[in-house]
Amino acid sequence: MDSLQPYILPLKGLGDGLHEFEFLIDGDFFRSFPDCPVEEGNVKLHVTMEKQPRLMVFDFSFTGWIKATCDRCLAPIDLPVNGQNQLLVKLGEAENAVDEDDVVYIPIETSTWSLAQYAYEYVLLALPLIKAYACEEDENPPCDFETLDRLEDAENDEAEENPSNPFRDAFKDWNKA
Repeated sequence: MDSLQPYILPLKGLGDGLHEFEFLIDGDFFRSFPDCPVEEGNVKLHVTMEKQPRLMVFDFSFTGWIKATCDRCLAPIDLPVNGQNQLLVKLGEAENAVDEDDVVYIPIETSTWSLAQYAYEYVLLALPLIKAYACEEDENPPCDFETLDRLEDAENDEAEENPSNPFRDAFKDWNKA
């Protein structure tokens, strides 16, 4: 079975009103997208859809984790990820439409529509630029303490060898002027 199949909604069969959907975004989902930077994860996605005759309002809410490599110590970690996004889907022609990031126009005769691409983009956009988190609060932190100790030793050695940096010193008083 195609891992993106559950994300296809039957628009013609849904009446107007509020509809709710639950999805689990996992490694199979991420691997369905070429060149995806995420290989594994476990993200629970809740989608609320308010359907009106010519408009659908989708509220995406998700929480979970993705496998990543810590940018501090290079250990494999389960990086927490969560977010909320809203998407407007307008039924009809987009002739006079103004381009907007969170508005999509689809033909009124569309019978099914997939949420997969939007779920994928929202999760990736929620990833932090620096892949690290306060893992010290975990019961068993995944940190590579040997690497962190070496980095700390290297910083201390550099500070002892170069107590004064002429470039840094030139800018030190720059803000005071």
